[in-house]
Amino acid sequence: MGLFRSLFGKKNKSVVNPPKSVLEKGPGSTIQAWLLELFKGHGLPASVHKEWVVPNGDLPAIRGTWWPGEAHGQLDVDVLVRDDVLIEECFVGSGAGDAGLADGFRNFTINSFHVLLSALWSQHDPEQVEIQSWSVMGRQFRAFIGNVGTRSSSDVKFSLPMALMPKLAAVIQCAPLDQDLHWFRFYAANINGEFTFEALKDNEPWPAGLTTLASCGWEPSSSFYSARLFMVLRAAPNGEAAV
Repeated sequence: MGLFRSLFGKKNKSVVNPPKSVLEKGPGSTIQAWLLELFKGHGLPASVHKEWVVPNGDLPAIRGTWWPGEAHGQLDVDVLVRDDVLIEECFVGSGAGDAGLADGFRNFTINSFHVLLSALWSQHDPEQVEIQSWSVMGRQFRAFIGNVGTRSSSDVKFSLPMALMPKLAAVIQCAPLDQDLHWFRFYAANINGEFTFEALKDNEPWPAGLTTLASCGWEPSSSFYSARLFMVLRAAPNGEAAV
């Protein structure tokens, strides 16, 4: 229960908007420049290699691709952990042109950036990420669990299901995790009382997670709201617990 309270009681105190120094450059500022400023703001020097931003001059590396639309677009974020491991995340950006890109970048910062920063670059903010020690099928993992990011229509008031975190933790801890790194994205959206759910494990649809997410007891609403959760699990060194 302590974990549940901490997750849903946090406030984003770190930068969640595109860095001011980048916004002042006006239209045409690249996603690379935004990422460079974001890592710099968290104490990590970074360089550019082709389309990749490379913090500390080595892998993991990160890149972003913006797919614009008339009213909204999609920001794809890839993290190359090593040659055979690529984390893929995507974020809707509401608005046309630079406004949509800024919203997508903000969405990335709120929902996934701090988890990646903690799990892959060892820059941990306890206000943004909870680290827990989990036993999964006899193996010890560190679970890096981000805040639940929510969006809604201005007139919507809703509560997240009390069973959300316990159920998601339980289904993950029963999953066969045979690699040293795994990542999960959960998404739930209510539109006029109809629900859409998504559960991904290592970039792929995860039926067990989807069934669990849908069973948490979400409140229907006549308007729109959504909730998104991202987490990374890393195998803990032998005999070493999470901090």
